[in-house]
Amino acid sequence: MEHQEHGHSQLQLEDYIEIIIRRKWFVIIPFSISIIGVIVALLIMHPMYKSSTLILVEPQKVPESYVKATVTEEVQERLNTISQQVMSRTRLESVIKEFDLYHGEKDKMGSEEIVELMRKNIDVDVKGDPKKKELSAFTISFSDNNPATAMNVTNRIASLFIEENLKAREQQAEGTTEFLGNQLEGLKTVLETHENEIKTFKQKYMGELPSQLETNLRTLDRFQLDNQTTNDSLRGAEERKIILEKQLADLKSSISNGTIMENTADPVRSRLNELQKELSQLSASYTERHPDIIRLRNEIAETEKVLKENKPSEKGSEASAGTAVKTRTTNENSLYVSLVNQLMNVNADIKGLRDKQKAITKNISILQNRVERMPTTEQKMAVLMRDYENTRTNYQSLLNKKLDAQLAESLEKRQKGEQFRILDPANLPVKPFTPNRPKIALVGLALGLGGGLGFVFLLESIDVSFRKPEDVYNAVGLPVLASVPRIGIK
Repeated sequence: MEHQEHGHSQLQLEDYIEIIIRRKWFVIIPFSISIIGVIVALLIMHPMYKSSTLILVEPQKVPESYVKATVTEEVQERLNTISQQVMSRTRLESVIKEFDLYHGEKDKMGSEEIVELMRKNIDVDVKGDPKKKELSAFTISFSDNNPATAMNVTNRIASLFIEENLKAREQQAEGTTEFLGNQLEGLKTVLETHENEIKTFKQKYMGELPSQLETNLRTLDRFQLDNQTTNDSLRGAEERKIILEKQLADLKSSISNGTIMENTADPVRSRLNELQKELSQLSASYTERHPDIIRLRNEIAETEKVLKENKPSEKGSEASAGTAVKTRTTNENSLYVSLVNQLMNVNADIKGLRDKQKAITKNISILQNRVERMPTTEQKMAVLMRDYENTRTNYQSLLNKKLDAQLAESLEKRQKGEQFRILDPANLPVKPFTPNRPKIALVGLALGLGGGLGFVFLLESIDVSFRKPEDVYNAVGLPVLASVPRIGIK
């Protein structure tokens, strides 16, 4: 137990110094190798210069309340798409060829490897929080061993981003307008088909359309009123026919007897009285423009004319009785002819009124049938109009969208929409971005020194020799009586 306690003695500072001095070459050699390695690495490594440019995402210059943009893709999504396009092999090969990049690597690497190397040297850093869709700017950086080349390539890549953004937005706006135009043409054809169907339907069911109901009802009322008037006129004509036939029969009987009583009234006068009486009765019911009133007035005027022509003069009053009989006979003959003519006219009137009555009845029947069929026609019309209105509403909505898309397309072509603008042009780097020489030197020195010290510690851990009397005492527990000092050989 005592030996164990003595074995755990602690090394002092002079012990560590003695160990380092004794094994100094195990520290010096790794440290020297490390320094040489750092120097070689710094000589081999080429300096890389990094140039950056800041691109601002400018919002649309025209308020969206006036012109709504058709490009609704988020800036972050569009930036990812543009990055894929700019980083494509074709685009990067054109940039490599334009600036003669990686001239030394072309003999050692293939085209795909060179393009991949350039992709690693390009860095796109987004300013803002992409998760919250608050992208307002982004930086583009490129690294090269030539500072001027780094600056020029950075500017070129930035211009590619701007060009691709404008091109993508313009193509999307044009595509939207073209799509809406094609859809509008198809919908226009459907709309014209519905319009032709409605036109054909209206031509087929003319007079039975729902919009013509009020007109049909007014026309039906007018025909019914005309029918009533015609019936009244027909009834009056038939009554006149009966009267004329009776008067004609009486006159025939009087003429056939060949005698006329002296106190018999003048038949023309009697006819005039009857006409005036009939006129008085009809005047109480009809206006002066009624056909029967006009007809009676004409007959009265004609009868009065006949009576005036056959009226005997004052000198004729002294004529003989034979002359009076002759005059009365002439009057009877004139009256007979007048009655026959009036009867013919009445028969013609009756025939015309009956034809008119039939025509009015037929028209009334047609109108009634039209009104009865209107609910069915209205239902068919409602189906056609519903499809037409739906199509017309869709067509108008699509037309408005197309007009908005055309405005948005014009906005993009005039570069008034959302676009990328270079806020800070690419800078000419003064100091290399890599390698970091002080850092590499410090790391190399630390590794060399740490490796040497670690190697010394390992050697001391496996070394079991005694270096001091205390080592013997610590190992066996017995004091050392004498020690032989180191003898140098000359």
